[in-house]
Amino acid sequence: MNNDRLLKVCLFAFLGISFPAMQSLAAPAHADNYGLQQASIDITGVVTDENGEGLIGVTITEKGGLANKVVTGMDGQFKMKVSSKAVLEISYIGYQKAEVRAQRNMRVVLKPDVSNLNDVVVVAYGTQKKVSVIGSVASVGRDDIMKSSAPNLSSALSGKLPGLTTIQTSGEPGRDDVTLFLRGAATTNGTSPLIMVDGVMVESMSAIDPNEIANISILKDASATAVFGVRGANGVIMITTRHGAKGSAQVSASLSYSIQQFAFTPERLNSWDWVRLRNEALVNDGNSAEFSEEQIAKFDSWRNGSPIDADFFPNNNWQKILFRKSAPMAKANLNVSGGSDKLQYFVSAGYIHQGGMFNVEPKHQLGYDAQSSLGRYNFRSNIDYNVSKHVKITLNASSYLERVNGTSAGIGAVFNNALVSRPTSVYLTPENAVATDAIRVFPIQAGLSVEEPATGMISAYPMINRSGYHLETRSGVNIIAGLQLNLDFITPGLSTKGQVSFDSRGIGQTVASRSYTWYTYKTLPNGEHQFINRHPSLEDEDGPISLSKSSTSWWVMNLQAQLNYERSFNKLHNVTAMFLAQRDIKESSASAGDMLLPYNVIGIAARATYDYDRRYFAEVNMGYNGSEQFSPDKRFGFFPAASVGWLISNEKFLEDNKVITNLKLRASLGKVGNDAFGSARFLFLDNISRYTVFTDSKGDHWLSPSLGYWSNGQGYGSGYKILEKYIGNKDITWETATKQNYGIDISLFNTVNLSFDYFIENRKDILIVPNTIPMLQGIPSSALPLINKGEVRNQGFEMMVNGEKRLANGLTLGATANFSYSRNKVLEFDEPLLSEEYAYRTRTTGYSLGQNWGYIIDRSVDMEHGRDGSGYFYSDESIAKSGLVYEGVGTPEPGDFIYKDLNGDGVINDRDKAPIGYSSMLPRINYGVTLNASWKGFDASVMLQGVAKYSKTYAGTGIFESNGNFYKMHMGRWTEERYQNHEAITYPRLSSSGGPSLQANDFFIMDASYLRLKNVEIGYTFNPRVCKFIGASNLRVYVSGNNVLTWSHLKTKSFDPEQSSTLAYPTMRTYNLGLNITF
Repeated sequence: MNNDRLLKVCLFAFLGISFPAMQSLAAPAHADNYGLQQASIDITGVVTDENGEGLIGVTITEKGGLANKVVTGMDGQFKMKVSSKAVLEISYIGYQKAEVRAQRNMRVVLKPDVSNLNDVVVVAYGTQKKVSVIGSVASVGRDDIMKSSAPNLSSALSGKLPGLTTIQTSGEPGRDDVTLFLRGAATTNGTSPLIMVDGVMVESMSAIDPNEIANISILKDASATAVFGVRGANGVIMITTRHGAKGSAQVSASLSYSIQQFAFTPERLNSWDWVRLRNEALVNDGNSAEFSEEQIAKFDSWRNGSPIDADFFPNNNWQKILFRKSAPMAKANLNVSGGSDKLQYFVSAGYIHQGGMFNVEPKHQLGYDAQSSLGRYNFRSNIDYNVSKHVKITLNASSYLERVNGTSAGIGAVFNNALVSRPTSVYLTPENAVATDAIRVFPIQAGLSVEEPATGMISAYPMINRSGYHLETRSGVNIIAGLQLNLDFITPGLSTKGQVSFDSRGIGQTVASRSYTWYTYKTLPNGEHQFINRHPSLEDEDGPISLSKSSTSWWVMNLQAQLNYERSFNKLHNVTAMFLAQRDIKESSASAGDMLLPYNVIGIAARATYDYDRRYFAEVNMGYNGSEQFSPDKRFGFFPAASVGWLISNEKFLEDNKVITNLKLRASLGKVGNDAFGSARFLFLDNISRYTVFTDSKGDHWLSPSLGYWSNGQGYGSGYKILEKYIGNKDITWETATKQNYGIDISLFNTVNLSFDYFIENRKDILIVPNTIPMLQGIPSSALPLINKGEVRNQGFEMMVNGEKRLANGLTLGATANFSYSRNKVLEFDEPLLSEEYAYRTRTTGYSLGQNWGYIIDRSVDMEHGRDGSGYFYSDESIAKSGLVYEGVGTPEPGDFIYKDLNGDGVINDRDKAPIGYSSMLPRINYGVTLNASWKGFDASVMLQGVAKYSKTYAGTGIFESNGNFYKMHMGRWTEERYQNHEAITYPRLSSSGGPSLQANDFFIMDASYLRLKNVEIGYTFNPRVCKFIGASNLRVYVSGNNVLTWSHLKTKSFDPEQSSTLAYPTMRTYNLGLNITF
């Protein structure tokens, strides 16, 4: 046994699987009965591209003998035994298929095929050839997904698929949530697409190892999603995992190491600038300055590098104090695939560790680890066993274990304190510090937490390093067992499939919290500083760790029975049909609440397709589903769809056209549903309960228990009160989406592909709270029965272009670009009209979901009315000339924004608010561009991703100076001196308490569009001879970067425009070094 074979055997033994005797890629395949019935010959050959370079991994199949198949090895060489008159089918991804007659010595040249019309596309509950797909489907392969280093699979899809919007709301390890939209949004309820893995619904794909994936497809129009019925309105993401193929065992390993950094950090100010802005804001509000000239001078001493009294007049750089410059991330995966005529297998094991960015004290010092981190283990085994030519058994098993660690203080609280902590604050007791307890003065140790005397706020440092830790352990096991029967013996083309899946998930929480001592301090008249303990019970010691644990688990079982039919008649009429029945059962360990009762979903689905001569196509789909969200007489719904297509390029007048090599027209119309309301279950039932209350001394006045029931040592009587949480509505039903799609696919010169789709969706029966019922009826709006009255129209278009060209010198260039536009409009929301005094009488109806509202700054020039075109009041006189009265937002001062009086009543108030910018829910435009090149083993790729027509309201911590801090954006504030000197004014006057300018307006409602250099990668694949020397068939090394650069229009560079909040953990920039090797 040679070393290569010994290595593979050991790997198989380690992974715990059995396997048949392995054969070399170059060795003859075992002839089956088909081959033995005829005279056979041994053939050898090589498969190359048009430039003569050997292609590794090309599949060569003897036509008519489907079990006789080999894969090319080194330099594209192959060797096999075939019948003497055999015809070989030769296929390779990215190249046109070829059929050649077998010869003893062969040389086959494959031509590039960008259109790939014979490729198989994953669709709902099955696959179709790309040539016959007339629904709106887009897909991406594993190689493109793997270019992203993101630990969350959802993030790896950003910018890669037309119609898919991804918004990464956080970069926190293990909690880097991604919000997904397909073709925008058309409802105020659940908008997430349905996610399917190997035909089974899952709640999330964040924990899937990308190495396990073969392909991801998105289904967008009704024709593609109608079979999902009541769960298909928001589109479907189909994930197909990898399976083995006949051939020798192939062992692949990948390793990568990454350095992570925050993509954006707050633009801090030095302490000497900060104290001046603080004083200015206070004086602007009519208050006294906080810092004296003597104190300011001490902060100024930092400028020359000789600080005075540095411990108590610091220049804190909170970015360096709280966060590391970088954090590591490491990934590893080992997978084995291969098989024989009978058994094919794919086995994968993966691991990822993502470190956090907090500056934490050593574990031996704290006694625990407070660092944010993610550790995840993945395992998958997909096995296909051909019992006979009529029977096939499949068994897919996967599992994962995640450990997500962090501080016990919430991330929002940590980043809130990080953003409001002053650069002038003492945050830890220094050396030789003394404290007082009003009786004595005594020394205290260094490193104890200190609160800011002026604000009473603790910095984020003890929240990270003193408060304890929070460990979340997540686990999941998924098993899918299937049986496929070929029923050709009944009628050709008939088959059936049965499948049962079991998915079990669990989450365990360990919260280790502790109280800790902290001090404030005062400065004595002699200039000395004394600390005062704010937590006397702890003295100089932090409190002990207090542990609490909790857990929850749930499981889902899915049962499917499917009947399929595929047949051609007279080589002209091609038909397929599918019928499926399924049931889902979900149970939880919860002992109370909505999860106490099991979930049940049942339904059937069907599809039928027909095409004539691969030119004219027709398809019908339907879903019939039951949802327990609704009353028994409203529980089931029927969701049909139909589509037609015309492959014009197969017509005789275009059949041999060298320019237009593919031209297809598509159209579809259908209805799908949505029961994802994001609220309580069984909304058709009343939710009424009772709770204990207590009476006053008279016994007839009901009091809430929270108010207490003891008075002068005497208890009063008790009783019960009815709580109407909400009233049920037996007439509620699912949302209905009627979708139209019109598309065209074009291929030019067999090199460039273009796909364009235009879509219209009308979403009706959206479940909303009734808004036109008067409050006089006595029931609060939160308890009113929900009604199906909302209506939204969503429409837009998508396009995708890709192409590849191989030049004579061996250089291959490729490009892919996609662009999506979607816009929604609320047509009905049961919204009462506001009074005629309002400039805009509705705030939802007639506008996009998530529309931003605020005041419009008046930048017109009208000196007679105090407007100089700057948008600011420039003097008391200009305020008087304006004739405007501000109501409910404070009294304007010079330097405040001038707002447009839209209703003309001379008063600026809520009635003057207007729609500003675009939706904050999601961008209207999404796009991505990927450029790639390869030459003599080198490869390089660049990906740009961006969004446009996207607005967000920025306010509060990190933006408004009144929330306690100042940043570089505040340096451009309005002052009379700067105004008179004609300096650039980029911010209103400063205020310590808010005011007219710190409102939602078209300054703080910012353009959140951006362009991101999402990925850059350079790799080198070693020559096959080098690989052979080390016993490998392929070896590639690469360096890459993700989220390398971002260009945005925000008025501050402190935040990523994609993150959900200024208090969110920032998104990460990563630099990666990796290796892929195959044996």
